[in-house]
Amino acid sequence: MEKIRRGIYQFDPGYLAVVVVCFLAIWPFLSRASLPQATDAELHIYRLAELSRLIRAGELFPRWAPNFYYGYGYPIFNYYAPLTYYLGLLIDFLPILGAVEAVKSLFILGLVGAGVGLYGYIRDLWGQAAGIIGATLYVYAPYILYVDPHARGDLAEAFSFALFPVALWSLDRLRRLPSTWSWLAAVFTVAAVVLSHNLMAMVFAGILIGWVLWQAIIREDTLPLAIKTGLDYRLLKWRLPLALGLGVLMAAFFWLTVALEQDAVNLMSLVGDDSHFDFRKNFLDFGQLLSLPTLLDWGATEPNFNLAPGLPQLLLGLFGVLVVIFGRVRQRNQAAFFALVLGLLLFLLLPISALVWEFVPFLPFIQFPWRLLGPLAAVLAILGGVGSDALIARLPAKFRGFLLIAVIMVVLLISLVLIQVPPWSAEFGPTSAARVLQEELAGRWLGTTSTADFVPSTVDIIPRPQKSIKDDILNARPIDRVNRQTLPSGVRVESQQLSPLHFRYEIEGDTAFPLRLSLFDFPGWHVEVDGRIIRTELARPDGFIMVPLPEGSHTVDVSFGTTPARNLSVAISMAAFLLSIGTAMFWYRNPPMVSIEVEELPKQVHMPASTILALLTVSLAVLFFNAVLVEPQGLLRQASTGNVALPATHQAAVNFDHQVMLIGYDSPDRAVKAGSQVALTVYWKALSKMDINYQVFAHLLDSENNLVAQSDKLNPGEFPTKRWPLDKYVRDEHELLLPAGLSPGSYRWSVGLWSAGDGWRLPVIDDSGEMIGDNYILSLPLEVE
Repeated sequence: MEKIRRGIYQFDPGYLAVVVVCFLAIWPFLSRASLPQATDAELHIYRLAELSRLIRAGELFPRWAPNFYYGYGYPIFNYYAPLTYYLGLLIDFLPILGAVEAVKSLFILGLVGAGVGLYGYIRDLWGQAAGIIGATLYVYAPYILYVDPHARGDLAEAFSFALFPVALWSLDRLRRLPSTWSWLAAVFTVAAVVLSHNLMAMVFAGILIGWVLWQAIIREDTLPLAIKTGLDYRLLKWRLPLALGLGVLMAAFFWLTVALEQDAVNLMSLVGDDSHFDFRKNFLDFGQLLSLPTLLDWGATEPNFNLAPGLPQLLLGLFGVLVVIFGRVRQRNQAAFFALVLGLLLFLLLPISALVWEFVPFLPFIQFPWRLLGPLAAVLAILGGVGSDALIARLPAKFRGFLLIAVIMVVLLISLVLIQVPPWSAEFGPTSAARVLQEELAGRWLGTTSTADFVPSTVDIIPRPQKSIKDDILNARPIDRVNRQTLPSGVRVESQQLSPLHFRYEIEGDTAFPLRLSLFDFPGWHVEVDGRIIRTELARPDGFIMVPLPEGSHTVDVSFGTTPARNLSVAISMAAFLLSIGTAMFWYRNPPMVSIEVEELPKQVHMPASTILALLTVSLAVLFFNAVLVEPQGLLRQASTGNVALPATHQAAVNFDHQVMLIGYDSPDRAVKAGSQVALTVYWKALSKMDINYQVFAHLLDSENNLVAQSDKLNPGEFPTKRWPLDKYVRDEHELLLPAGLSPGSYRWSVGLWSAGDGWRLPVIDDSGEMIGDNYILSLPLEVE
């Protein structure tokens, strides 16, 4: 009982304050059922549901998703970071709940965990008030608050933003207070970061490696030790690089397998010149860094939003840099590291870093330089906390609470715009393999990816769906993957599914033949004929497994197992795990011997209970204000209806064959120089359901209608027209590079839709239905100086 009382007395109310401050951030998830079906959140739900089916069937760590890609399967779980899916299983396995609730819970946990983790790190070094401000800046950074969880629905990346500050906090605790528990926390949270998201793992691992090296440079990782020799001394001296290294190696069962088996799948679709994933198209400009959030339009399929770090975050972060350079600040050396990282991240976000992106091998796989807004948010939040601490420490005590509450209120009020997330259906629907197949057949994606990434490299052409496999999946039957149309006359095959990744075929026949299985070949598939492992053949161009069989009766076993690369990766992970546990046990029995007592926390400026209570009241008041007034009345959003796009500066009503209407357009460029990049946005609205995926063009013409620059896209707004809803418009952005030698003068925009398969354009018609052209000239001249 005494321990409970002591724990309650020592509890830091700052944690409660941060959790309450996060209520507004998680409000869209709390106030609505289900999750949207138009973002990547949907894909994560289907992956989790597939993993759940495999685990329940006895496949404890499957690397293959057998029901995806029309039932041909593919190795998504071998290449995509697994942590969020296995955490989601803890919720999915609970009664009543399922994959939808699990993914939603992880989005919520990610936002709250981001705040709590960063609060813990900042509080330990710069105090309670700085921690609360820093946590608020982080959670309400536009990329953390809206872009990742709502606009993109990227569960794995969003969750990595919670794990990074927790890992940083754990490593810093190990630096200052080495113990069994701080050691275990550091090692396991580093491993969690690596397992959370493929791309952010590289970025965050780089930052953590830099942080550990920085401690060695500034020599603040040293402790006054009572003993200067022996194992205890060496463990303490090298504790930070050891914890970081063992954490990374503990995750080797995933990342090392990816590295060693990268050539077994298609990864180049994730990058590419002039594609959607081309990093050259995704830099930010200086103006975007300073922009405020724009109103979200509920009438758009994908509301426009600014990719920006957030103005309060940027201003307070830069103030923190000035304090580090010119002012008096606690833990200056620790803060200086993040000032350097801030400079690097800002550089990589801007076009001036293009050469670095070209020559550093792994950077193009990040795809979007603006993805670094997530790590930037953490760095700005830490520096914002540093600056706040310096400012609060110099204020009279009676004003400190006012400053804290004022900063939090300003951040929350500015962020209200991004809380107005467009509504989604309250019923997600089934997450079965049949539902996945139906979405694949509708052309939305294949295997929960849209660019053929992670498809085995032996697949030259994606085969069309097979009726027999479709029927098996749609009727929840075990899939019979035997291509029976190729069986010789008189051959009989009985198929049996022993598990989702183990099939058996009993074959009787009087002729030798190749048994063709509608199953993508990939390292790990093992085939036994009558108990003997055999070498299979590859069917081209579909990449299916083909089993050569002699005449007679045979038993063929096909199972998915391991490979030498995976065995090596798992062995390294197990060795790292055992070393980590062994070190923890050693320190548990031989506590680190420090010759003087090390304070758990630096001397801090603590907020009085009245200030914490006022902060809780203000946070809940803003939440209440949003729930009862802002959201119901639509005060901070747009809602385009009919054939109107409110964000468009030029409205239009151009009918393309009663199928699509051009309802608006705009461009920030009116007068430019030759060789410049120009932008155009057009707004399309479906008038009827379409059975063709049209392509779009935006051409720049001279006075004689000669083409001088163009932008042609496979899908307008990166959204196939067959999937366009009838109640929302599609925002379609184009960027064109003008020729360097383009003559000065006035140029015109021409836009339209066409069918690449047949080569014809969708006609423009008048009110009487008569064709008046096959393109539309915008009333938006471009002057070239």
